[in-house]
Amino acid sequence: MDQSIFAVIGGDARQAALANLLAGEGATVYCAGFEQMPHLLIGTASTDPLTAVLMSDIIILPMPATRDGVTLNAPLSQYRIALDGEFCEALRGKTVFVGIASPLRSVSTEYAKLNLLDYSANESFLLRNAQATAEGALAELIVHVPRTICGSHILITGCGRITRSLAPMLRTLGADVAVAARRPSDRAWVTSQGMEALTFPKAIRRAKDFEIVINTVPAPVIDHRFLDHLPSGAAIMDLASLPGGVDTEACQKRDIQAWRALGLPGQYAPLTAAGIIKDTVMLMLEEE
Repeated sequence: MDQSIFAVIGGDARQAALANLLAGEGATVYCAGFEQMPHLLIGTASTDPLTAVLMSDIIILPMPATRDGVTLNAPLSQYRIALDGEFCEALRGKTVFVGIASPLRSVSTEYAKLNLLDYSANESFLLRNAQATAEGALAELIVHVPRTICGSHILITGCGRITRSLAPMLRTLGADVAVAARRPSDRAWVTSQGMEALTFPKAIRRAKDFEIVINTVPAPVIDHRFLDHLPSGAAIMDLASLPGGVDTEACQKRDIQAWRALGLPGQYAPLTAAGIIKDTVMLMLEEE
């Protein structure tokens, strides 16, 4: 690793693990926003956010950088890290990596002018993160659903990277898996893997056959029409990015168990998630 100085600011346990990985490879790393769990940081220098930015060449912000458009996403911080003009000015001219850059660009016209490098849009990151998300989804099912995966009838809506990792895992564990997908090419992939491929209209008609539904589509696909056909005791897990694809209010009215499972790599595999971010950042730096 070269002599670049890094700042890792905000985020969850995966960002803390990222700082440790960088420091372990000999980099100088300044950290901020981890006051609630300082023991997670090894070999790094803890300071305030502004100092961390000013002392560093390369800034790595969390995924997403902000949830409210006002403060940095920093659940392990004791303090609010304001995305104000002073913080923005400190970032100007720096190499700034961020996961899901659009919310940060939306903070203000000045933030929109920053040169933000979105590591979460890199194909290598997307593929590896999907694998980690799929494993986290298995853990979520084991925790939340009072039945084994083996023998369960499971519907997955959407056929993106997460589904292509998760569906074969579920099938290997003995689940009967069907996938609802809009594109014929996706349905062809599902069939080639020995699973049942459905269109969305057919999935609604077949909803009564599934005890577990897993949504990966960030659009309203699990609505009242679908919920009206679900069997008693069914469970729905929403893996889609916000705003999600499940009508949670309709689920509550029908007493259907439903929950949103976001940031699973950070919850269940922070070290692996950190390694994915680090490798992606390094690859993007080489390509600059």
